[in-house]
Amino acid sequence: MARPDYLICLECESEVEDFIWRDGEIRRATCEVCGNADTDAFSLPEDYGQNIDEEEEEDTEDEDDEEAKYLEDYDDDDEEAEEE
Repeated sequence: MARPDYLICLECESEVEDFIWRDGEIRRATCEVCGNADTDAFSLPEDYGQNIDEEEEEDTEDEDDEEAKYLEDYDDDDEEAEEE
């Protein structure tokens, strides 16, 4: 794979142009905005959009689970009130 023009810092979502790329991997990168230097915390621009979509799906699933739990608790309260 050819060296990308820039990376995306996953900590602050900034573009990072100063990095070392060798054998298709990020060897070293440092974000000038937040100071992130963890090579696993950078993304290729084309992969960044996919990561965001996956996170949004996970967040939506978590919200749905919380809402379902709330509704179950709410329904239980209604049943108890009817029994009294």
